[in-house]
Amino acid sequence: MYHLFILLMLTTNFVFSEKCESNEECDSKWPDAICVRGRCRCPENTIRKKSASREWVCLATNDATGNSGPPLTCPTPEGAGYQVMYRKDGEPVKCSSKKKPDSCPEGFECIQGLSILGALDGVCCPDRAKTCDHPIFDHPDDGYLSRWGFDGVSCIEFKWNPERPSSANNFKTRAHCEDYCIGSSINGLSNYQQTNFHL
Repeated sequence: MYHLFILLMLTTNFVFSEKCESNEECDSKWPDAICVRGRCRCPENTIRKKSASREWVCLATNDATGNSGPPLTCPTPEGAGYQVMYRKDGEPVKCSSKKKPDSCPEGFECIQGLSILGALDGVCCPDRAKTCDHPIFDHPDDGYLSRWGFDGVSCIEFKWNPERPSSANNFKTRAHCEDYCIGSSINGLSNYQQTNFHL
């Protein structure tokens, strides 16, 4: 029985551990992430969480204006992920990050929150494919942060105002956008035509 337990632990670590060899490798997966002892570590003011579609993501502990962020948020847009949570009747749909499969609708995955909230410890966030399918919310008149979004073909730069509506298709760097949306094959990408929204 002991040997079975050890074998299970080794297999689990092998399957779920992503190894890194350089800071550049981690930085392309998440801006400013670094490689520490063979594992990507999220940048300051973010916390690493599991993701079914990405292996791992970094959740911002602060909102995009620098204030403390909400306990439930999605990985993108960084600092405004609360804007893209799946909602039903105006309320975020909570889920259990430990339950497999999770209870989120198709195109969403359960991402554990920043604090312990009980059995329903996460929120339904757009998965990798849905994130890249979201429209780009360009704010050319009052956007003051440069961001990158996937337009169905390539990653393009746009201006973002974090205090205005956004979508999950919002990345700090071109490399992050390309790794997220182009770097691997994603089933279901471009299910609908991309539109560049100006709000």
